[in-house]
Amino acid sequence: MARAAIMSPHMSDIPRLQELLNEIRTKKNRKKELSKSFKDELAQHERYTALKEEMDTLKAEKKSIENSVREGSPKESAELEDLSTEIKADEELLSDMAMSLIMKNESVELVDENQSRYVPVLSVKFKKDGEKREA
Repeated sequence: MARAAIMSPHMSDIPRLQELLNEIRTKKNRKKELSKSFKDELAQHERYTALKEEMDTLKAEKKSIENSVREGSPKESAELEDLSTEIKADEELLSDMAMSLIMKNESVELVDENQSRYVPVLSVKFKKDGEKREA
């Protein structure tokens, strides 16, 4: 269910964030349970199991063909890997530079060769840090 407002003006921010985290974790646990239930049911389905095995065989064959083609063009294959690495590094640099400008309250907007506009999209994610808090 979508929420109309993320924060209630009368609630403190941190307790509301904690409440949302708890709700998300509860829903993720339920989703995990349901997914496991479906997987267990699918494992009992004879045709599904046969199709899955056939798909795995086809995927392996496809991968073998792809590797064979790459081995036939080692120079291009190496260039492809290098380009992928360079693109990832350049995207990180672009993101870092844009974040610096945003932190300085500067507007960030880019335009490509087709006159398509690109604007930054910011996202905050939470990650378990491995430490446990004392109760």
